[in-house]
Amino acid sequence: MIIIKRVNLLGVATLHDFIYAKQKSPTKCLANQMSKDIKAIQCPKCGSTSKQEIKPDFYQCQNCQTEYFLDSDDTHVYHHHERVPPVQSSAPPGSTKLPVYILIGAVAFIAVVYFITMLFQPKRSSYNAISTYKIPRSYRSSFVYTNTATGEPVYLRLGTDYIDKGNNQSEKEYHAQFNNALNGKLIADRIVDNDDQNQNDCSLTFKTYAPDMIYAIGCNSQISKLDTRNNKLINVTKSIFKDYPQLSSGVARLDFDYDKAMINVMNNEGESYHYFPAINKLVKSDAEANAVWKKAYNAKHYFEFGYMGDYFDHHKVNQLIEIKYFKEAGQLLKRDLTPGRKYFSPVILYQDEKNLLIVVNTTAAPEPPLSIQRIDVQTGKILWALPPDKYYLSSVAKYKQGFAIEYRKGEEADYVHGVMVVSDAGKLVYNYQLSRTE
Repeated sequence: MIIIKRVNLLGVATLHDFIYAKQKSPTKCLANQMSKDIKAIQCPKCGSTSKQEIKPDFYQCQNCQTEYFLDSDDTHVYHHHERVPPVQSSAPPGSTKLPVYILIGAVAFIAVVYFITMLFQPKRSSYNAISTYKIPRSYRSSFVYTNTATGEPVYLRLGTDYIDKGNNQSEKEYHAQFNNALNGKLIADRIVDNDDQNQNDCSLTFKTYAPDMIYAIGCNSQISKLDTRNNKLINVTKSIFKDYPQLSSGVARLDFDYDKAMINVMNNEGESYHYFPAINKLVKSDAEANAVWKKAYNAKHYFEFGYMGDYFDHHKVNQLIEIKYFKEAGQLLKRDLTPGRKYFSPVILYQDEKNLLIVVNTTAAPEPPLSIQRIDVQTGKILWALPPDKYYLSSVAKYKQGFAIEYRKGEEADYVHGVMVVSDAGKLVYNYQLSRTE
């Protein structure tokens, strides 16, 4: 065995370093000693010179734990390396869990969104459950009047609700809806307790005998009274004739008479009568009706369109005629209120002792725009006229500050309808307009 000085990685000898070289024979040892170079023994795996002898000529690298030995004068270096397994952590690597966390988060997000959606979704009844859905109301009749307590115009509309009860079953409700024509606000929506109206969906025809006496006829034999103070429609078919034995068999037919302030009545036995609601009187013959008419109405003052000349004139024209009847003198006075004025298809919309509203076609052409005009009942002059328009006009009411006029337009305006509220001076105060389906 020869002791050789330890050298650093650059081959330079240093103190305290040593290696052991094993020679095959003592004779070669001295001979070879002079021919060998001095080299540092390095780990064949990582090149480190840091080592520990574990038995003669066997070493272990302190850097990578490789074991090696020297053979044939350090000509061959053999090594044996065992990889030291890495120290296992108690927690798995974070990178391997990242996709799992993403998946769990996505599932949780979907669950939260689904829960919120179901929470705020309207509840639906099952197929066989009773549904509260109602088909839009089908309106059949309407009328504008003045509330005698407030003096404001009210728009009354009557229609049927078809309530779906499920299982192909439905129920009908007949409603009377009252709206303030000055602003459109709902006053009341009442169910009308009338079996005939509910079953037959009859339209109603109204007639005013006094501001607080308005009647409506429907289904030919049903009569109702409009409570103008409390905004109610009351069926009075049984009560209105209860004091007349002539009608004890029941009412077969009712009709408003537009020449006199009376109602024509036929009982179930086919007998006809005339009823005057203002004085609560029932008579049998036309002669009796004429006598009551002359006696009950001492003086009459009204306007109508007609012709004061001979009936057989070839050039008859429309004239606005003022008529006054005085019972005491037995006189019937007539005068042309607007002499020389030409009218195309004129109609009187509203009249009382102080007010007169008419509507006329603006030209002789078919279906021209209409003109609504207020006429001075003393002079016949036009006080004001609304802008010409195309519409159909029906009921009109005089309220404390002007007029309420019910109208409906045609296809070109998609059948809009409602009530125009006009001041005494002719200014449009409010147009309570509804769409076709309202």
